[in-house]
Amino acid sequence: MINSADNATGSSEEKRPLSVIDISKKARQKFRGRRYAEACELFRMGLDREPDNPYLLSGMGDVCRETGDFVEAERCYRYLLEGDGNNLFALRGLGDVCKKLNRHQEAIRHWKQYLSLRPRDKHVMTRIADSCKTLLQYDKAEEVYRQILKFAPRDRFALTGMADLQHRLGDDELAIRYYETVLEFDRDELHILTIIGKLCWRINDFDKAERYFRRALQVDPQNPYALYGLGNCFRWHHQYAQAIEVWQEILKFSEGTQALHTRMGDAHAHLGQDKRAEAAYLKSVQMGDDPYPLAGLVRLYCERRDRENAMTFFWKLVGNEKDVPLQLEELNKRFVRAGQRDILLDFFRRLLAVANTEHAVVEQITALLKKLDAENSNQA
Repeated sequence: MINSADNATGSSEEKRPLSVIDISKKARQKFRGRRYAEACELFRMGLDREPDNPYLLSGMGDVCRETGDFVEAERCYRYLLEGDGNNLFALRGLGDVCKKLNRHQEAIRHWKQYLSLRPRDKHVMTRIADSCKTLLQYDKAEEVYRQILKFAPRDRFALTGMADLQHRLGDDELAIRYYETVLEFDRDELHILTIIGKLCWRINDFDKAERYFRRALQVDPQNPYALYGLGNCFRWHHQYAQAIEVWQEILKFSEGTQALHTRMGDAHAHLGQDKRAEAAYLKSVQMGDDPYPLAGLVRLYCERRDRENAMTFFWKLVGNEKDVPLQLEELNKRFVRAGQRDILLDFFRRLLAVANTEHAVVEQITALLKKLDAENSNQA
């Protein structure tokens, strides 16, 4: 009889349903393991038994938020706050939902209430700074990032946020310093390596830019941003063949950007490879309106004495009359760099001979022509 009773007790314990506390713990484990469907099922099971349980409600809100069901997540958090207006999990979670829904001002309000109860939570403070940045409230964002860095000077998220903020504000040197600090956490973080390379390029620190692009390519040899940047470094040093070789690596796995094809056209032109330059410029022109490849084509066709094509692309170049002065100046620079000012003068004279005198560009060509003639006279 004793043995039978023991067996019966053991059997009943095994079949005994989980308590709500056990369900909540198990659901949280599933949630942390990113097994959201199982977590959701367990939270629903618990809420069927205790619909007002704050742990189950916040847990269900978290699952719905992570799976993109923001409407249900918001419902859970708001229902929880109706019973406890200062529930930390609900305040933080509701702020996160509002951010996902681009209701940043509302998100900030919920997070600030959270911080009034739990100050110096650097993760929530970073969320506030990020949302301020999204709202273009840069002064407020910087103030919050600096507050975090006062008590957590090595916080990676605050440092990254501050770096991005300085990047947006145009303080490239300060942005570089913050990004370099972020790299101390992971020296191979590809995104940061390419950003620093671009920023170094922008402040004309070309050798440093090259070092960062090379580091990025050690991590990902096919990274298009690093390849394009490294090619630009070669171009800056007048190493046009090396620049082309690097840029061609991009074209092995992508169509390439318009800027890439224009740069390749320029590099081929510098090497006297006019056919290849023409092909690159034409590819760039096919991708959209841009004065730089058009100016390159005009120069190539003028050099060949192909006046028909030169005029065709010239009128495309000056089609947007608002930008004519800049486009004419770009054309002038290309001829001057190539030592072909006389060819440009000849082209302009022939163009004026056939142009409609009422066209707005004629006056500006005439003015530039006089300027070039005067410069030639001075040089003589």
